[in-house]
Formats: sequence, structure tokens, C-alpha cells
Amino acid sequence: MNGFMKLAGSIALVSILGGCSHAIQISPPIENITSVNVQNKIDKTVAYHISSEDRVKSVTTPGGGGDDVTYKPYADTEVALHAMLARVFSKVYSLEDGDNRAFIADKNISYVFSTQLKTDSSSDSAFTWPPTDFTYELTCSAVDSSGANVWSKTVTSEGKAEFDEFKHDFSLSARRATEDAYKKMLQEIAAAPEFRK
Repeated sequence: MNGFMKLAGSIALVSILGGCSHAIQISPPIENITSVNVQNKIDKTVAYHISSEDRVKSVTTPGGGGDDVTYKPYADTEVALHAMLARVFSKVYSLEDGDNRAFIADKNISYVFSTQLKTDSSSDSAFTWPPTDFTYELTCSAVDSSGANVWSKTVTSEGKAEFDEFKHDFSLSARRATEDAYKKMLQEIAAAPEFRK
């Protein structure tokens, strides 16, 4: 019985020491999104919709040293989504209800954008928890004012950061990944002929 208790105690101790989850914030520097050069800005009003479930969604992915990192991918990057669309279009609204036809008509909204996000992270460090690698997959879709699908695109970005860099910003690899993804998507939207009809 004594041996069993020691084994159970050891397992409990490992559970306490390992597997911690640390909160990070993955929003990119917004000034780096708003500074992207866009020629011929589109004179149309658009909106984006993030569901209430996605707004509060929390995701946990691996960090270093056996620990994890936790973040809210949709909430953390909503400001980047708004900044991206505002860089291309003349006016942007946040739409709580994606099917609010009255609001869409009243504000003369041409397109409603939605996103799907996939994330992952890892670290090559056995001693520090911030991830050295972060992957961010951004799918952006748009429907017109009638609700018909008009456009969709997926981009994937990877952010990397080493200890000397992230010791002052534990979210650095994630911020680099999200910044690159929204810059890529911004260029895709700006170049899409569907939005210039």
C-alpha cells in the first residue's frame, strides 16, 4: 500500500509541475496592417461577422517545456480584421447578426466578410514555455448583400521567435504569424476583381 501511495504521489507531482497553460495575446501590431500600401481603395461599404461562439472561443496549443499556451484567436485578431478591411474599403461595420438584412440594406453594405481560423504552435525549447513557432491559417469569405457567396481565400503564415527576442514579448511568434497572414489577405482582397464590379 505504501508503494502505491508513493507512485500516486509521484504522478500527482508530475501533473502539477508539467502541463501548465499560459495566456498569450496573438493580435499583430495594427500599425503594420494599416501601413500596407493599397492603390485604388474601393469606395464601398462592407461588414464583417464574428459569431458569439467564436468571440469567446479559447484555444490551447503547445508551448515549450511541456507547457501550453491559451488564447482567443477570433477576439484577439478582430482589430486586425477590421484594420485589414478598412485599408481596402471606404467604410467597415461589425455585424453582430450576419443575416440582419435590414441593417445591411440601411447601411448600403455591399459585402459581408467572415473568417475561419486554424492555429498551432510548438517550441524547440525544453526550458521556456513561449512558443518558438506559431502557425496561423486564415480563411476569409465574402457574401454580397443578397447572401450569395462571391469570394473565398485561404492564406497560411508561420511566425518564429527565439529566446533573445521573445523574452520581452512572450506572444512574439504568434504576433508575427498573424501580422503576415492579415497582410497577405489584405493584398488578396485588394487585388480581387470580384470587389471592383
